[in-house]
Amino acid sequence: MKTKTLVQLLICLFLISLIGAQPTWRTCVRVVDGDTIVLDGNETIRLIGVDTPETKDPRKPVQYFGQEAYEFTKTMVEGKSVRLEYDHTKVDKYGRTLAYIYLEDGTFLNAEIIKQGYGFAYTIYAFKYLEEFRQYEREARENERGLWAPKEVTLIPIEEKEKEVTLIPFKETISPKALREKKPEINGDTIVYITATGKKYHSTDCRYLSKSKIPISLKEAVKKGYTPCSVCSSPILKTQKQEIENQKAVDRSEEVIVYITKTGSKYHRGTCSYLSRSKIPISLKDAVARGYTPCSRCNPPKK
Repeated sequence: MKTKTLVQLLICLFLISLIGAQPTWRTCVRVVDGDTIVLDGNETIRLIGVDTPETKDPRKPVQYFGQEAYEFTKTMVEGKSVRLEYDHTKVDKYGRTLAYIYLEDGTFLNAEIIKQGYGFAYTIYAFKYLEEFRQYEREARENERGLWAPKEVTLIPIEEKEKEVTLIPFKETISPKALREKKPEINGDTIVYITATGKKYHSTDCRYLSKSKIPISLKEAVKKGYTPCSVCSSPILKTQKQEIENQKAVDRSEEVIVYITKTGSKYHRGTCSYLSRSKIPISLKDAVARGYTPCSRCNPPKK
């Protein structure tokens, strides 16, 4: 009798362990772009190790092959059940969950995006499949899949085409905001104005002050986190100058377009002779982040 009871107990424990080992399946309710999805419960997932061209960044135009990457991920996963696995870091600085995504048929979505040429291996941060993803990207390039395929016409916005023709040394390649008149440097006792709801401070005659106009010292405005209005050329403290210059450098690197090839490790100007067989547009910032280095022949922007 005791033996029978022991056997029943072991069977129960075995069944419980099986239940506990069953994967948890979630539903993808929406695809944000090629490397970001939203699951039931409104949880945003950023795919680990994958970087697809931007489609939703308000600071940038839709990047080359971004729409195709979005459509690919949407077709693969939207409305379907998925299983999540994690790496050493579970949440990024934007509060998104970092995960590997698997479909019910066993497809590893993160890897499949890179294999089919819809994204790059995102190797800035270490993750357990880093070397595999690098190999998948090399194979996609060599086989001219997706964004690595030859294109007769590149989908570059008009303003970016102009940059391609008139690209000048980086120190002169500046964003439209930087072309505005330089803001005067002034001491912290100067009076500026803020609004009841805004995050900027303004000069006295700024049009954004039509509904509310609250006087405050420049020093206090900066201390509270207000930043200068770009419309009225509001004054800045000398201590702010370097911060603004640093941000301009970031803005420039995001706006300047350079070019890479399917197999090379360099980035180039649009007129470089090395681009005779393939010419893939990419922002300078993305090129540097992905490990590309400047071509020594055409001397493209460095930062």
